[in-house]
Amino acid sequence: MSKIIHSMIRVLDLDQSLRFYADCVGLTPAHRLDFPGFSLVYLRNAENDAELELTWNKGRIEPYSHGDGYGHVGVCVSDVAAERERLIGLGYSPLDVKEFKADDGALIARYFFIQDPDGYKVEVLERHGHYQ
Repeated sequence: MSKIIHSMIRVLDLDQSLRFYADCVGLTPAHRLDFPGFSLVYLRNAENDAELELTWNKGRIEPYSHGDGYGHVGVCVSDVAAERERLIGLGYSPLDVKEFKADDGALIARYFFIQDPDGYKVEVLERHGHYQ
């Protein structure tokens, strides 16, 4: 049986991305590999077994294209409204909190989106139901 250990995204400004992921989702470097042309930085926190790998290709100046296949990374927090306000206080620009409900009005999910410095979307969900 396989186990997901990491997902990788390419970043243009490594320091800016490290700051974003530490501030916004509490992920910090767990492992780093530096090579002449690129660096790989694996982010995690105590709540995660899987890591987010940031790949920084040194000297690149053109932003990466996400194409039409990339969706988002999802994280969960205990209170999305409070988390959104915290991020605004840090100078970030999260979108509004939204709710997804079943036909009977029962709450399925409460969430907002924020984009990282390279335009990757991060969905911040409140811990509820399936999203734990």
